[in-house]
Amino acid sequence: MFVEMAFIQKFILYLSHPLYSVAVVLSAFLVFAGIGSAFCGRLRERAKVVGTSPVILAVVGITLLASAYLALLPPLFTATVGFTDGSKVAISIALIAPLAAAMGMPFPLGLERLSSESPGFIPWAWGINGFASVVSAVLATLLAIEIGFSAVIVFALVFYGAAAGVFRS
Repeated sequence: MFVEMAFIQKFILYLSHPLYSVAVVLSAFLVFAGIGSAFCGRLRERAKVVGTSPVILAVVGITLLASAYLALLPPLFTATVGFTDGSKVAISIALIAPLAAAMGMPFPLGLERLSSESPGFIPWAWGINGFASVVSAVLATLLAIEIGFSAVIVFALVFYGAAAGVFRS
């Protein structure tokens, strides 16, 4: 949720209205995260070829994409701010799609592993995920006010890295 909340804020000026930003960013993240979760099998196969965990590959993808966006979004927004609303919505969706797809992979991969090793903990995983989603939405907003949205994205990447480290062990 840290990334989603930060992206909503980053896209408000670009899309010219908070409501457009919320609608486009959340819809794109939900749709493409779902698509990403559907492609976990392909990521698993790729991870075997590379010799690493599929979660590690997903987190590396998330980190690379989010880091690139921190650098590339401001000049891209400046260059395209005069485009039509429909064009800016399409650009926004195209930008969010790869990151959201990568972000949709770690949780189902973790659930898959949990189901084979400790199936009794699956309800706990869903509960913790729900709790973290609610708390992180509020916390992301508070942190963004204090330290900025780019820093919130960096925190999110640190959390993804920590989760991947726990998953690996």
